[in-house]
Amino acid sequence: MLALRFPTVKVWLLFFFLGWLGAEAPAREIAIVVDRPAFTPIPVRVPEMKGSGGSATELTRVLRNDLELHLIFQVLREPPLEGLPAREYLISGKVESLSPVLQLYLELADLFERRSLLRKRFRGPAAAGRFMVHRFVDQAVRTMAGFPGVSYSQVAFVRRTSRGDELCLMHFDHHGLRVLHRASIILSPRFSPDGRRLAFVSYREGRPKILVQDLATGKTTVLAAYPGLNASPVWHPDGKHLVATLSKDGSPDLYLLDLSGRIVKRLTQGSGVNTGGSFSPDGRYLAFVSDRTGSPQIYIYDFVTGGTRRLTFTGRYNVSPVWSPRGDRLVFAGWRKGRFILFTVDPEEGAPVAISGEGSFEGPTVAPNGFYLLARGRGPEGEGLYLFLLNGAVRKLYFRSGALVAVDWGPLP
Repeated sequence: MLALRFPTVKVWLLFFFLGWLGAEAPAREIAIVVDRPAFTPIPVRVPEMKGSGGSATELTRVLRNDLELHLIFQVLREPPLEGLPAREYLISGKVESLSPVLQLYLELADLFERRSLLRKRFRGPAAAGRFMVHRFVDQAVRTMAGFPGVSYSQVAFVRRTSRGDELCLMHFDHHGLRVLHRASIILSPRFSPDGRRLAFVSYREGRPKILVQDLATGKTTVLAAYPGLNASPVWHPDGKHLVATLSKDGSPDLYLLDLSGRIVKRLTQGSGVNTGGSFSPDGRYLAFVSDRTGSPQIYIYDFVTGGTRRLTFTGRYNVSPVWSPRGDRLVFAGWRKGRFILFTVDPEEGAPVAISGEGSFEGPTVAPNGFYLLARGRGPEGEGLYLFLLNGAVRKLYFRSGALVAVDWGPLP
């Protein structure tokens, strides 16, 4: 068993909040409206940080990259122009290296209103500098756009190679890529709600088992190794239970398990295959896939009533439902005219809305803040993981690869 640890820097950041200067400016909210995929990018000037050595240059690069990955900013590298102020923001910084400690000052200002909106000072080991920037950017995004950023998050994916599958983990900015597990087949990586553990399916010993790995220690335990199929782990929001697809009693059905692998409850029973899924943020509902009516469609199970209802009726192949952490939308992939299209749908009512545009995309996962998603597929820019604004207004090729088979997106603990 590989025990390669994700490179965590014990961010004993001595995090000093210098406070808001003046009254807090109202956030300029970006309207993420699913049936109106349009917005105007927010201009942000990010000149080179002050400071000697290479730290200032490197952390400036990290800051600019974090903002660009949020898709909603026009990142300008030059200092503000003299004369009349424009409707722009400015992020400036200063780095002080006090070996082995690094001190970082960052400030967000509104150039039009000529006032500072956010100032923070961080102090910690030099290796933690990029984490300081991630923390600041996520708060700056909230100030400028009205919702929290996702720089301080992590992405897990399965990469297929000639020697088998590799379960990989990296920070959202592509930094610190590591291989956690190797096996002939690996499927369905899923972060625990707190981002500290990863559940996945491994065929290392020739048959499927559901494993759970502690990302801090590298320790891996077996959650489910029942006879037959052990597949599609789905974390409950409480972090103490998972739903998995098991075929130990015949047909593949959904079971609620505790962290020891003990079956707490069988959720589905009958003809057809019931698999996959995603919990609503409050834990009451589970969206899953079943072919009980002849083709794969999305259903919702209610843990309070024990009832199940069908959600999708358009198209003969709808799979991979993912509940937004905000609770207001479900994202799924549907097969239409020879390609997969990403849709969002209100879990209570309404018709699905296509958001992925040109290309074919599947296996979506929604960001911890509920405003972005990643999906694997092929678009005009090539093949790999694509990053989308949830309403489809913007997308970019996030990670180029033709060998990705699964992905999940979770918070950094």
